[in-house]
Formats: sequence, structure tokens, C-alpha cells
Amino acid sequence: MSLRLSFSLSRPLRVYTTAALLLSVSASALHAQATKSAPAAPASATKDEPVQLDKFAVAAEKENNFSLPLDAISTSGSRLGLTSRDLPASVSIITQEMMQLRGLRTAVEAVEAAVGMTGGTSFGSIPTYSTRGFGGNNVTVMRDGIRQNTASQSSRTVDSFILDRIEVLKGPDGLMFGEGAIGGAVNYISKSPSSEFRDDALASYGAWGSYRVGLGVGGPLGKSGVSYRADYSHNQTYAYQERNSQRYDAVSLSLAWRATDKLTLTWFGTFLDDWNESYYGNPVIYDAVVNSTVANAQPEVRLFANATDRLVNPRVDPAARRTNYNFFDNYATTENVFNRVRADLRLSPELELRNESYVANQLLKWKNTESNTWNPVAKNITRGGLTLIYRDDLLIGDRLDLTLKKRVAGHANRLVVGAVFEHNDQIRGGAAGNQVTAIPAVTILNPNVGYGPASRFQKTSRIGVETHAFHLQDVFDVTSNFRAVVGLRYDHISLQRDTLANNTTTPATPFSTFKKGYRTTTGRIGGVFIFTKEINAYASFSRAAEPVTQLVSLTATSADFSLQKGQQYEAGLKGTFLRGKLDATVAVFDLLKKDLLTSTTDPVTGIRTNQQIGAQKSKGIEAALAVSPGDGWRVELNGAYTDSTFADFNENLGTGIISRAGKRPSNVPEWVANFFVAKRFASGFALSGGPRYVSDRFGNTNNSVVADGYVVLDASASYTYRRTTFTLRGRNLLDETYETVAGTTMRRLSDPRTAELSIRTSF
Repeated sequence: MSLRLSFSLSRPLRVYTTAALLLSVSASALHAQATKSAPAAPASATKDEPVQLDKFAVAAEKENNFSLPLDAISTSGSRLGLTSRDLPASVSIITQEMMQLRGLRTAVEAVEAAVGMTGGTSFGSIPTYSTRGFGGNNVTVMRDGIRQNTASQSSRTVDSFILDRIEVLKGPDGLMFGEGAIGGAVNYISKSPSSEFRDDALASYGAWGSYRVGLGVGGPLGKSGVSYRADYSHNQTYAYQERNSQRYDAVSLSLAWRATDKLTLTWFGTFLDDWNESYYGNPVIYDAVVNSTVANAQPEVRLFANATDRLVNPRVDPAARRTNYNFFDNYATTENVFNRVRADLRLSPELELRNESYVANQLLKWKNTESNTWNPVAKNITRGGLTLIYRDDLLIGDRLDLTLKKRVAGHANRLVVGAVFEHNDQIRGGAAGNQVTAIPAVTILNPNVGYGPASRFQKTSRIGVETHAFHLQDVFDVTSNFRAVVGLRYDHISLQRDTLANNTTTPATPFSTFKKGYRTTTGRIGGVFIFTKEINAYASFSRAAEPVTQLVSLTATSADFSLQKGQQYEAGLKGTFLRGKLDATVAVFDLLKKDLLTSTTDPVTGIRTNQQIGAQKSKGIEAALAVSPGDGWRVELNGAYTDSTFADFNENLGTGIISRAGKRPSNVPEWVANFFVAKRFASGFALSGGPRYVSDRFGNTNNSVVADGYVVLDASASYTYRRTTFTLRGRNLLDETYETVAGTTMRRLSDPRTAELSIRTSF
């Protein structure tokens, strides 16, 4: 096994990356020469400190091992430094310890441990999430609060080992992350340098040649005031489906320098590299179709029409369960590089300044055929969707926050004012002209899939997105029992699209240009009612906005449409009971996304037009419970009920339109629940596991294709000797066959029952 650490960076990124590294190394060297060693912390211990340390140890254990750390600070919910208990919004936090305890190998598996979350890996190894009735690009995915692009454009599979934690915020969050985030936000948080030595390693081996390795080291560099953290992970599998090999490499580095008692500089660098052969799903075999929009329609043997039909006897041929109908030479490969420099400056006891400058780059190449569907007439598999994608993104940005902690009229108050400046330069490309797009059909068993047509990448467009944003956040103690939390954000977004070429034999007009601008105000306002020191209730209203299509895909045909708006009312309770042994939260929400683009027909002329009069609404309840009764027991339960429908939405059929009002959106379950229990014995042995339940989902807006609900049971047995833990884990013990992402004529099926052996140690 070779350690692959080489990354092909674009020239601009190499310049920025090299500069950042040189600045960091030079600053550390100059500091070592020009300053004395940082003084040791004063010995201010008191006789009461051992009791305080015991209390902190209990809190730390709960924070590390539960997704309900109510006293942990959520960086994704606000910039005010509020704990989850004091935030008028729903936040789940999945820590590194929790990921390791439950065997959550990737970020997708970790996010699904949060209340009401579903996730999966879609085509091209793109993770996708759904919550509160909204999924896809409605759920923003970020790294350390930085959003490269929409999830479908930049999100990649990430091994959980290199992360410190994942924070999941539910509902609209334009306040923190700007355009998008109507359904929620998933934030991958990097590990930070520590003043204490923290070293760990893991290795695991499972079915189909699957294995993971991870190594992390960190701590202080002598007495120089410099500390570091370095992590590496490698995740590889041949996968259950044939020709579905996947490889994910990641390196995460960070270096912190405490220049003075008031100034700390920290550099973070993350380098991701992945390669995979794509499995898009198994074709669904069916005997006939029925037009569900026609009363008493009879079955017909013909191709399925997604907008109107339902399938008769849909199924996956068990003999074709492992068959991959993609080309032999299909692939998707991506390189991601993130560099971030943070400066924390304490100007006075009441005034703090933080600035983060960042550069993020993604280079992606992708060749696939993305459709393989059953033809009931010819009794074979029709293939299509030849895809050749090239992406080269360079994001440069800066975030500046000024925090003022000062009492107002005798009441505690904390105010944050800040600004965000970003430029996202995105090059898009695809197949060059004269491409052969006809793909021969194949048999369902033992197909001769062949090779893709000879092809090359051609850059077709360049999109520049400039964002200037300003925000204000404030928390004010109105009384000793009521706290007001307010946040507003103003975004000015400018877009320019230069068309470089098209996918025909005739080049487009060189550098034809389209421009568009948006201005929007989003935010959150809420109140926290403090019943006791450990029990809070809250209510809030939040707002977010996004364009009718992702910014990188916006063209002149969408120029006249305004931003879609999302707004949510939420109320809930967060509390700790039974002398700290039980944490619980409950939340109710009412979320509306309006100004959806929908088709209408002029009553006089009969001409179809697009108007922003559509809406999708969602309401529900979420609850979570975490219990640590002692004697080695740990129990966690969460569940969510979501009622989501289109309030007003019409679908264009080409020959007419059809209303989807009252229909449930695709891939949205009504019920999601997780249960986990762990018992650690004095001998060093431990048992853990539990089921996960997801109810039925629809695969289309017609609600005629159903992805059946499922229960997945995982369990493990482990033994800890000194600092090393050996774990035998069983996954999908009930051997459920289910769809990870609901489809129509293709089903992307889960892996069957597997076993895995892992070793984790610290030193």
C-alpha cells in the first residue's frame, strides 16, 4: 500500500498555497528567534479544583459521546459563542469520539445519527442530505463554515477520521451561510492544534477488500508557543457492486502560534483526493405501467413515463444485484484543497477581533453513462446519459468579525458585527463537439457494457460569483429569565457568466457574457426562556433565500426570476434532568419555501409560461433523548415526524401541465428514528448497537414510485486493553435490501450484511 500525497493544483492555487505555507513557516521561525519562550501558566490551583475537574470530566464525556451536548458551543448556529442550550434553533453535534464509538466511517454515516437526518451517496460519489422535508441543494454542506458551492457541485465523500466533529443545524440558516440553506446546514469541523499531546491511530478491514487506516498526531512544539495537529486517512473498497472501486485519501494539517497573550494565529490546510468507478443503480424490472392520472386506466406494456405512470410489479432481478451497467472506462476523480488562516485578537477585555482568510480549490473530471432502464418491450436495458464533466473552481474569501461584550443598562449583552467577501471563479466543461452519444442497449444478465466513446474535455463556460455580505448578531439578557437573540445578514451577489464554447461543432461567440445581481436580507430572531439553570424553552423565526437554480447554472433564461424564500417558525425545549444524567430536546417547526418556479397556462391563449407562484410547506416535530445512568451504560434515542407537501406546484409535461399540490416531495420520509445503546464492563469488554428506521419515501413528484421503508441494525463487541480497543462490528445485521436515495426506474441499493474488524489506539 502506498501513501499517496500528491495533488495536482491549478496555478493560481499553487501560488496561494505556497504563499500561505511560506508565511506560516516564516512567522514561526521569526517568532522563535525574536521572542522568548512563552511563560508557563501561573500556578493558581486551589483546594477546590479537584472537585471542579470531576464535574468537567462528566461534561466532557457527554459532549464527546452524545449528539446532544447542550453545553457545547455551536459555531454553526451563531457567532455569539452561545451553547446549544442557549441557541433558539435545533443543532446536533456529532463528535469524533461518537463517530468512533458507533463505527461511523464517513461524514454521511455520521450525519444520519443526527435527529431527523437522512443521507446517501448519489451518482459520482456526491453525498446528499435531507431534513425537514427538504433535500439536495436545499441543505448546505460546508467545511469550517466555508461553502465552496452547492452540494451537487462540490460535496464529496469524506472519511470521518480527519474531522473533529460535524454540526447539523436544522431549518433556514441564511444568517450564517448566506444564499441557500433553506432546509438546513451540515458543517464539517476540522481538528485544531492542542496544547496537550493527542495522538491516535486506527485500522479496519471488512468485506470486499474494504479497509481504512488513520493516523493523527498533535500537541505543543516545545515551549515556543506553537502547537500543531496532523491527520491522515485512507479509505478504500472494491465494493459490493462489480466495478465500483472507491478510494479516498485525506490529509488535514493545522498550526497555531500564540504570538502574544492577545494574538493567536492559526493555519488550517486540508487536502482531499478521491477516485471511484460509479454505480448508478440497478434497473427496476416491471411487467407494465398504468397511467395514474387517468381514471380506470388499464395496464400497458411500454416504457415508463415518470410524470404520470405507476409501475406494475416493480422489482430488481436478484441475479443482476451486483451488475454494473456503466462503461468499463467510467470514472470520477476529484482533488480538493482548503487553506485557511485565522487571526484571533483580544483588543480589550470587552472587545475581540477575528479574521479568517481562505482559499479553496476543486478540480473534478467525470465520465459516465448515468442511466440504465428496463425496456419491457425489447426485454433489455436501455442506457443513456453520457456524461463528461470538467470543473475547476477557485474560491477566495475573507470573514471579519468584531465582538463587543458590554452591559447595556445593567443587562448583559454581546454584539457581533462582521463582513464576508468572496470571489468564486468556476470553470465548467463537458464533451467537445462531434461526440457520439448513442449508447447500445445491453442484456440484463452478463451485459457487454463496452467502453465509452473517444472523448476529450472542452471548457464551455466561466462563471464568476462575487459576494459581499454584512451581518449583525446580538444576544441581550432582557431579564434574568429571558434572553433575546437577534441576527440579520445582507448579501449583495453579482454573477457573470462567460460562454467559451458549446457542445456542438460550432463554437459560441467568444466570451459572450451574461450578468445578474441579487440583493437579499436574511436572519433569525428568537427568544430563550430560562426556567432553571438547566432547562430552557425557545421560539424563533428564521429566513433564507436561494435562486431558482444554482448560481453556477444560472443563464439568461432565468434572469427575470427573483430569489426563492424560505421561512420557518420553530419552538422547543432543551433541558438536563436527573442530576445531569439525562439530556432531552423537543422542537416543533413550520417551514415554508415560496416563489418556486412553476408552469402555468394562459386561460386565453393556452400558452405555457413559467411563474414564481409555487410553494412547498413542511411541518413536524423532532425529539431527542440521551441518558448516561452510570455503571457503564449509555443510551441515545431520537426521532422525527415530518409532514411535507407541495402547497402549489405544477409540473410541465411537454404536452401540458399537471398540478402536484398535496403531493409529497421526492426522497422525503415521514418518520426517521435512531436508537443506540452501549454497555461497558469493568473487564474492558463493551457491547453497543441499535436500529435505525426510515419510513417509505416517494421517488417522484407524482408519488407513484415508492421506496419502501427499512430498518437497519448495527452492533459491535469490543475489548479495550490499556489504550488499544479491538472491535468486531456487524452492519445491516437484518440483511435489509433498501434504497439509500429514492429513485424511479433505477434503485441504488444498500450493501448486504457485513462484518468488520477494527483496531484503535492512542499513544
